Amino acid sequence: MLLYGDTNSAKNAIHLLFSGEKVKDSYLEPAPEVCPVEVNLYGATFRVIPVADLVKMKLTANRDKDRVHVRGMDAAGLLTPEVEATLPAELRARLQVTRETE
Repeated sequence: MLLYGDTNSAKNAIHLLFSGEKVKDSYLEPAPEVCPVEVNLYGATFRVIPVADLVKMKLTANRDKDRVHVRGMDAAGLLTPEVEATLPAELRARLQVTRETE
């Protein structure tokens, strides 16, 4: 993690995650191999990660704030059947639990 300012607190740090590696040994899945895509919006080009990769990261971490983010993406209609199909069985089960405990 990268710390900035006059603090040694992890909550104020920038945390780096490496694609294809587990963040913690206890995680079900490694961070996905991220393949950014280019999106043109309002005349500017941005590189963003696919929703499926973001959902995998959120469901793997499975913290309260990650479940809130997943619910928000679901409410916005971003968790399509195609995105769900990319999830391993364990993460699909977590998605179902997240939906049921809203």
